[in-house]
Amino acid sequence: MKLGPTHPIVSLARRFERCFGKRAYAHLCVTDAMAADLRQNWRISGQLVVLHDRAPRHFRRLDTAEIHQLWTRLLEDPQLEPLQPLSADGALLTARGSDGTIDMRSGRPMLLVSSTSWTADEDFSILLAALKLYDAAATSQVVARSAGTAALPPLAVLITGKGPQREHYEQEIAQLGLQQVRIATAWLSAEDYPLLLGSADLGVSLHTSSSGLDLPMKVVDMLGCGTPVCAYRFS
Repeated sequence: MKLGPTHPIVSLARRFERCFGKRAYAHLCVTDAMAADLRQNWRISGQLVVLHDRAPRHFRRLDTAEIHQLWTRLLEDPQLEPLQPLSADGALLTARGSDGTIDMRSGRPMLLVSSTSWTADEDFSILLAALKLYDAAATSQVVARSAGTAALPPLAVLITGKGPQREHYEQEIAQLGLQQVRIATAWLSAEDYPLLLGSADLGVSLHTSSSGLDLPMKVVDMLGCGTPVCAYRFS
């Protein structure tokens, strides 16, 4: 994607694949759309087998007690300090009752999660612009919420990952001046990442595919956790 479709290397690779791809006996695809594209646009005559990507078994939806345990621990991480104002009694999403039972907290923030390698393949200015619009709408409804009228909930946004553009976007985030939206960027362990996805209300993927025919694994992982995903449109 970085080189562009007209670059000589990209053109050479396309010719190479068209020439030798037709000679293969069988082809493995990860989506039905990819298989259809090979038949229609690449005129592949070999056997096409679709093997859909699936998230590993440990990517699953967490129960309330697990969410409480996770976020009680995660909020101790200095990386997540921007989310602290949305917490209560050391928990972000849950509350422990007088009888010791744990439930999702009334008036809690909604948790939005995105993972990224912070490269040019993902334009996070789109998400930041959307969060700015949401914050303006939610802020204007604070009075309505205090009066007992349904209003937009606050948002806790956690963006995970490492990459070259992370510092650039962190500077943009710091200048947004949001009130009802809190954004943290962090690098979580491989053990905590699936737990995070399993506790989220919404996942966001801004990854753009060069083919537009394959789902990013981050989307597969989010769906495996039962988390709805807002993503670029894929065939």
